[in-house]
Amino acid sequence: MAMESAFTLTRLSTPSLLCRNSSSHHHHHHHHRRHLKSFSFPPELASFKYSFRTITHAPFVVNASSSSPSSPSTTLAESQGLKINSIPTKPIEGQKTGTSGLRKKVKVFMQENYLANWIQALFNSLPLEDYKDGLLVLGGDGRYFNREAAQIIIKIAAGNSVGKILVGKDGILSTPAVSAVIRKRKANGGFIMSASHNPGGPEYDWGIKFNYSSGQPAPESITDKIYGNTLSISEIKIADISDVDLSQLGVTKCGNFSVEVVDPVADYLELMENVFDFSLIQSLVSRPDFRFVFDAMHAVTGAYAKPIFVDKLGASLESIANGVPLEDFGHGHPDPNLTYAEDLVNILYGENGPDFGAASDGDGDRNMILGRSFFVTPSDSVAIIAANAQDAIPYFQSGPKGLARSMPTSGSLDRVAQKLNLPFFEVPTGWKFFGNLMDAGKFDGSRIIFRLSGTGSAGATVRIYIEQFEPDVSKHDMDAQIALKPLIDLALSISKLKDFTGREKPTVIT
Repeated sequence: MAMESAFTLTRLSTPSLLCRNSSSHHHHHHHHRRHLKSFSFPPELASFKYSFRTITHAPFVVNASSSSPSSPSTTLAESQGLKINSIPTKPIEGQKTGTSGLRKKVKVFMQENYLANWIQALFNSLPLEDYKDGLLVLGGDGRYFNREAAQIIIKIAAGNSVGKILVGKDGILSTPAVSAVIRKRKANGGFIMSASHNPGGPEYDWGIKFNYSSGQPAPESITDKIYGNTLSISEIKIADISDVDLSQLGVTKCGNFSVEVVDPVADYLELMENVFDFSLIQSLVSRPDFRFVFDAMHAVTGAYAKPIFVDKLGASLESIANGVPLEDFGHGHPDPNLTYAEDLVNILYGENGPDFGAASDGDGDRNMILGRSFFVTPSDSVAIIAANAQDAIPYFQSGPKGLARSMPTSGSLDRVAQKLNLPFFEVPTGWKFFGNLMDAGKFDGSRIIFRLSGTGSAGATVRIYIEQFEPDVSKHDMDAQIALKPLIDLALSISKLKDFTGREKPTVIT
């Protein structure tokens, strides 16, 4: 039994290079009028040839605002028709890169050169062989500012000699799908535009992170380098190309650089079909006595719900709630817990509720599972999956090699590992650490964990994880608040959180 509490560019001119698009649709160069600046020469300069390092004084600013001061640019090189420009820049404070990349308010990222500085600092941090003439993936959770950011990232990637970018249609790719595409296409890495479960919109949050060639988040050695380079950056290398239409599948070629807009679902679905028994799941979904609801919370998994659940597995459209990704997540908070997914909770706890319910977060790498009138904590769901993996999941038909969890996750997984006689590991919070496992022993009994969480874009969140092993089956239906009350009282007494925060109760309970 476990519980977590949280206290809490429109174009300036005609581009000097028009890219060839080989999709089956006409390529609209003036698509998305609200894109950031395309860094193109004014028409009167466009016909001139510029030699290496010649100052052109064309107005280049990597910014969402047309009123920003312009910077003189320098032409670095011309290769097969691709013009690369250098934009002078200065370090911007506050670009410390953590385990989840960089997260800030949208308005911060929209400041002059803010995103561009970080992207260039990332390229400055990678070995040349990790990206030169290489293949990178780009996608995100559909939140506000992703469309503009995608164009900036594409142009800076081209400016740094990347060979090709694979982008999800409309800039959409869930975090697991980015990893799947990286591995399937043998890419060098990929950008994920997401602030995970944080709210989206002009007043809210945006984020960027980088995954490496195995699909895993960039290691600390790289994120530390990125931050170091943001403190000394002096130029941004950017290709002088037009915005790429991300609404149509196909390849756009700009000199020796190309962008391929891909179906965000295809590679991920193929992987899922290799991991799970789709025919078995389909037989369950098609049963007249089985009903389920999946709540995409107007986030990225909305793009996957219909193709997978409806088209592939034969579920009814009514099974999907909030299935259209929206830039502001429908004014919601895409964090799948009992507080923010209350609509789904009410459906499952309602009269004649469905048999199964699930919701996922902004970028699709976390979920919440519900049964009819009961809630499965994330800590328990991973233990349930592990306990049944060999029998139910084809990918694990020879059994898992070992089990691992992050430190705040409850010890239920430890007991499964013990029962199955499997190696067990505990790692710090953050997906990246699962790639570099650390053995940390086993825990029994009760635990109270306090964690200062930095995943927000402003302020801080104090999370309390409270767990207690309960061998008495008759007590398993007890409300967690009641069963854990002695430990909760102890945790609040030790921490003096009510005194420090002035709050009588947590902001969120999961």
